[in-house]
Amino acid sequence: MNETMQQQWFAAVWVFGWVIILVVIWQLRSLRKERMIERIHKERVIAMEKGIPLPEMPDYEEKPGTISRAWSGIRVNPRWPLGMGALLIMAGIGTTVALFLSKEDYHNRVWSFRLIGVFVGVGLWLHYWLTRR
Repeated sequence: MNETMQQQWFAAVWVFGWVIILVVIWQLRSLRKERMIERIHKERVIAMEKGIPLPEMPDYEEKPGTISRAWSGIRVNPRWPLGMGALLIMAGIGTTVALFLSKEDYHNRVWSFRLIGVFVGVGLWLHYWLTRR
């Protein structure tokens, strides 16, 4: 009983801990963005008081479907589906072989779950071959 309570406590802390971390990260990003917009607004007000011509106000809101500024400098290899597909296919085949060799009755009853990685990998390969230039 005590061990199951510890496992449940650990699972609850694990799940809610990650949720709390993600909420804190989201809040910090929102505060940083708000401070940046407030700072730009103050600079524009000071420039208006001094009579300096104002530059156009840039669009600071992210539009749907665009990549944020943090990701704009990262180049993504267009062949990533090939690598991930190969990795998932090998992981699925390896899991299938390992569970087959274990000779456990339960592993033989859930044999179809072993193929999930294989088919996701094949799907990524198909994605690459259908969308490449």
